[in-house]
Amino acid sequence: MTEMKKVSLLLILITTIASAQLRLGLDVSRELSMSGIEAEKADGMGFTLGYEQMLLSLVGVGAEYSLAGDEGIDMLYGYAVGKIPVGFPMARGIIRAGYSLPMGDASDFYEAGLAYGVGLRVKPPLFPVGIEALYTIHNLEMKSDGDDFSEMLMSLLELKYNVLTVTATYSF
Repeated sequence: MTEMKKVSLLLILITTIASAQLRLGLDVSRELSMSGIEAEKADGMGFTLGYEQMLLSLVGVGAEYSLAGDEGIDMLYGYAVGKIPVGFPMARGIIRAGYSLPMGDASDFYEAGLAYGVGLRVKPPLFPVGIEALYTIHNLEMKSDGDDFSEMLMSLLELKYNVLTVTATYSF
């Protein structure tokens, strides 16, 4: 019976590793906007490094760290992901929902918030490398300084950080 447990554990481990994915992306468009105020685009590009684990063939979990450079917001993003067939054999629609945590200097000004994204992933069968375009909206809140008036004002403003990322994926 012990051998059967070892074989079962080994099969689970191999299946888990076989459905993992490393991600390296470029944030080609980044925009910070508040409700009622015109959006401000960030210059330059950001870089994203991530890992995604598919738990079933169409749903999974992942995490990404975005290094945004001087003009963007560095972000740690944990999410659940779903793949949706779109009618082409190598393409899948991507839906993500999760939680964004500002890092670095941005963590002094912004609190963590919900995030969601949609995109398209293309990966040929039997080839480990794919490409993905993903549009993500990070809803953040400004940190309060303890003043009642500023807390009321901040509750009226909705802060969004919108990012378009082109990512190379490697599945193993």
